[in-house]
Amino acid sequence: MSIDNHRQDRELAARAAAGSDAAWRAIYDTTCQPLFNFLCYQVGEPETARDLMQETYLAAWNHLERFRGEGSLLSWLRSIALRKSLDWKRRLMGRLKRMRELAREQDETATPPAADARLEVASEAFQQALHRLSERQRACLLLHELEDLPFKEVAQEIGCREATARVHYHRARERMRRMLAQATEAPLAKGMGGQQA
Repeated sequence: MSIDNHRQDRELAARAAAGSDAAWRAIYDTTCQPLFNFLCYQVGEPETARDLMQETYLAAWNHLERFRGEGSLLSWLRSIALRKSLDWKRRLMGRLKRMRELAREQDETATPPAADARLEVASEAFQQALHRLSERQRACLLLHELEDLPFKEVAQEIGCREATARVHYHRARERMRRMLAQATEAPLAKGMGGQQA
């Protein structure tokens, strides 16, 4: 994004902070779809992504004065959304941990409760593999592949050097390749009774 665009974003944010409904609407209209896509890939659930997107916009509205225009408004919003998604995952993991501890205490051997399935929000191998990546690896992969951002902007998004962003991206691709290969091999092994050829 050019310096002129950054200046336009800074001016738009300033007008919205001053109470301009039109400016806030312009911010929302130009960022809502890519922000929603980003959150969907972060958390795997459209409904949760919508909730987190609302939280993101609320946080942005309350802190518009913090936007300095050093990057794009979308980049700034993505950084807020990433923190929201990490908080959501931490809360979810905490709930699941408590449920598992309770299950062990009660000597339950049945299938975990339905809420446990929320951790594996999509049964597809791609979603499972995607969510096994580290946060930075997943963010680099999605920002470069989904949003088509150059590595320089990806690095700005996640707060690292461009070379580091490239490393995260390539490691993410390699891990995805391995995990997807294993996922496709597992059903074949199961069908053969787990016997090696």
